[in-house]
Amino acid sequence: MLGDAIHSLSKAASLERGVARYQHDLGNALIEDGKTDRAITAYRRALRVDDTLAEVHNDLGAAYFEKNWHAEAEASFRRAIDLKPEHGIAHANLGAALRAQGRLQDGRRAFQRALLLKLRAFLPGFLRWRVELKPAADATPAAKQDADELYRAAATRQQQGNADGAMESIRAALRSNPERAEYHVAHAQLLADAGKAEDALAAAERALKLEPGSADVHAAISAIYHPWREELAEQAARRAIELDPDSAVGHANLAAALWGQGRLEEAVGHGEASLRLLPSQLNYRMNLALILKDLGRLDEAREHYRALSMQAFDGAGMCINMGTLVLQCLGDIPAARHWFAKAQARGEDARAALSESVLDFLDGKFSAAWPKYEARKRISDHRDNHSRFASIPTWQGGPVTAGRLLVYGEQGLGDEIMHVSMISDLSRLVEQITLLCEPRLATLFARSFPAIRVIGAAREAQTPPDADVSCVVAAGSLGMHFRTNAADFPARRSYLAPDPRKEVQWRERLAALGPGRKIGLSWRGGVAKTGRARRSFDLARLHSLLEIPGIAWISLQYGDCAAEIETFRKAHGIPLHFFPGVTEDMDELAGLMQVLDLVVSVCNTTVHLAGAIGKEVLVMAPFLPEWRYGLRGERMLWYPSASVFRQATFGDWDSVISAVKARLQG
Repeated sequence: MLGDAIHSLSKAASLERGVARYQHDLGNALIEDGKTDRAITAYRRALRVDDTLAEVHNDLGAAYFEKNWHAEAEASFRRAIDLKPEHGIAHANLGAALRAQGRLQDGRRAFQRALLLKLRAFLPGFLRWRVELKPAADATPAAKQDADELYRAAATRQQQGNADGAMESIRAALRSNPERAEYHVAHAQLLADAGKAEDALAAAERALKLEPGSADVHAAISAIYHPWREELAEQAARRAIELDPDSAVGHANLAAALWGQGRLEEAVGHGEASLRLLPSQLNYRMNLALILKDLGRLDEAREHYRALSMQAFDGAGMCINMGTLVLQCLGDIPAARHWFAKAQARGEDARAALSESVLDFLDGKFSAAWPKYEARKRISDHRDNHSRFASIPTWQGGPVTAGRLLVYGEQGLGDEIMHVSMISDLSRLVEQITLLCEPRLATLFARSFPAIRVIGAAREAQTPPDADVSCVVAAGSLGMHFRTNAADFPARRSYLAPDPRKEVQWRERLAALGPGRKIGLSWRGGVAKTGRARRSFDLARLHSLLEIPGIAWISLQYGDCAAEIETFRKAHGIPLHFFPGVTEDMDELAGLMQVLDLVVSVCNTTVHLAGAIGKEVLVMAPFLPEWRYGLRGERMLWYPSASVFRQATFGDWDSVISAVKARLQG
């Protein structure tokens, strides 16, 4: 038995030596082929198997030197000398690395040792003198703890939601062995999760220096950049696939990066490739399902959801994504609540709390929803906007006796318009208010609320503008104080005031179109990741509506839609009038809307602006709309002038359009 064990250990050791030798030879071949990055990765893989190979350390140092990474080269040459003190070439290489860093005296000593070793080698053994082989500085001290064990502990603590413990473990692993690229990748990921973008970038760059030719490292770095730097995430993932076309994680992370940029069709292809290469990886199936959901390919997304629902999940993130899928693909609110609660049970997760708030809003449970909605401030997509004001005390809902209250806008234009509906309520409590908003809204808001100070500033440039600001509140947090149940929503018709001069100008321009009703129209809403596919459609789908006689249709659609309008006109002979640039200026758009007979729109900013000025708006809503539209009924609490026409089933726009047509003809 003991002999068998010894034989097995000997065989395993032999296999390890063979792997190390193969990776070393591969590295040398790659160097000869001019592929230095990949050679570095091969050398490091050899050392991962056997760190006592002096020749590999020397060759790794030479590769680093070729890339002008002189500090890394120095460390490798020192390690080679530590393992083989009479390695004359390593001493010479060390001299070159030191000289390249401007350390001329240390470099000269290293060259002298190399020369003495070379001369000594020509002498008979009995004449060889002793050479002092101590390097110019001590070699890296031996690890005090098992670094791999610390690395595994960091991963375990991260899965348990213990971010501080994970950071402590990975930093201890790095102290023990700072030459492992995967440790730096894990460190970078934890830093990115903590919102420390610059520190994460530095850690990622360290990993890249250690293994610039590793597809796995590039793929892991792509995951770090997603979602805060999607263009860099894409770049890193593409490099991973270039190094290894069969890198499943490379394809998966490229899919995520493209998804984050709204390039969904491209993302699907790489998502499918990742699942094909590694079908057992549940995360890959999950990401593909979410991308398909955003594309509006709900049948395919549902199939992936059903396959995933047969599996067991431990992570909060997977549970949140399952809840999102079952909600947006099946409209199953109880099932979604189950998944979000399961995520919360795995540890506090801001996304789970925010997702639960959406369900409460949809159900009209405002008092329960608003506190959970505060979790948005801890999510990476929104965190920076709120952290700019973290040093100022948060308004708690009472009068402000000294200084000004700063209200800052957040999220999209529609959100800002909706949130300022509570400014009048706030003004009854607080005398001095400053409102920070998106520049396109500043003129309209200033006219509508003359008693408050309105400042337009781009989101990334927003900072406290007044020295006398004593407290701050996010606009989306006002609902906790003023909209806790349906009875709190006022029945007023409008709260924003368009420019009367613009109304006169637009009335004249529309009169030139001839007799008949003038109705505004918008048919696309949101971006890829905010449900554009489920709440938008092509203009051609509205043919039956647009052919109603006696109506001049006015495009209120944001974005470049001139080609689509012209194609529709040529196909059906029905003009859709549009005024270039009007949707870029909210004050101009409000003036135009005010003189229309009514507005027809999908769920987008058009609805918010029309409702805010009191213009009748017929809303074409998907089966599962955004939370502000509620789940049922024709009434929209935020805007009394809005009537909601809802899909009876997923994707059933025809019945919605028919109902809107009947209203217009009635």
